Amino acid sequence: MEKFCQSCGMPLNLHGKDVRGTEADGSKSTKYCSYCYENGAFIEPSITFDEMLVRGKEAISNGQGNKIVKFFMKTFYPMQLKGLERWKK
Repeated sequence: MEKFCQSCGMPLNLHGKDVRGTEADGSKSTKYCSYCYENGAFIEPSITFDEMLVRGKEAISNGQGNKIVKFFMKTFYPMQLKGLERWKK
C-alpha cells in the first residue's frame, strides 16, 4: 500500500485515521484517499493539476501544524504532486 494518496498527496493514514478511498467492489484502495477516489473512480475526473495544486495548498494551510512546517509543506507540494501516479506524464 502507498503511504500517500497518488492523486493529492495526502497521507492515507491521517492522524491515526484510515482515509483510503474505495474500489468498485467496496474494498479499500491501496493508492487513493477518500477525498479523491470512491467506488473505483476519481470523484473529480476532470480536475486539472493546477486546480489540485491550489486545493492541496489550501488544505495544508487549514491543517494541523505550525506556520513554519506549513510553509515548507506548501513550498515542496508542487514537486510532490508532480511525482504522484495521477500526474506523472
